[in-house]
Amino acid sequence: MSFAPLGLVLLVAQAANLGDSVRPKAPPGLSWEDAKQIEETVARLERRLKAGKPASREPIAVSERQINSYVTLTLAPKIPPAISGLNLHFESGRLAANGMLDLDAVRSKLPTNGPSSLLSFLSGIVPVALKGRLQGANGQGRVEVEEATVAGISLPPALLSQIVAQATRSAKQPQGFDLLAPFPLPWTARSVRLEAGHAVVEFAPDAGR
Repeated sequence: MSFAPLGLVLLVAQAANLGDSVRPKAPPGLSWEDAKQIEETVARLERRLKAGKPASREPIAVSERQINSYVTLTLAPKIPPAISGLNLHFESGRLAANGMLDLDAVRSKLPTNGPSSLLSFLSGIVPVALKGRLQGANGQGRVEVEEATVAGISLPPALLSQIVAQATRSAKQPQGFDLLAPFPLPWTARSVRLEAGHAVVEFAPDAGR
């Protein structure tokens, strides 16, 4: 369930096996149990798809707490190191996300003029936040960013998208994640609906056949 808020989470989420080693204490408001529930759900969806079955015949509801626990406790090693402390908040049809960005890690890739010049006097790890709408239908998702800030400075969505792309580059995704572009929903999901405090993922009845 995309540093794009839900969009980025949905794209990078894979079943993670942390084993039974000693685990650090979960941050306040999060829990390893909630993270494990999402991990087990993801693993079940992938097993069914590999077996040629529909990923799920029923909608799956996941809470904001479960998603944030999964992102922070399970997915953290898979999220690009320039981004940390990602936290999501759901309202009806709306999404808010905040986290921390290592500005020095992406600065060299940004234009030296235009709106990005507003960040020229900043350095180190700074807070980043966005608010917008998540559209998830017909197997495609899209984030419509309405408000974006870096270190409290309001930025055009296109510039934030460029920063996110630079921060999420990897060998598998050399161009990084395009925050503003449509993306395929994973596990053959047909739609994602945001409601207060949770998200509902729906699947086509014949998905995976």
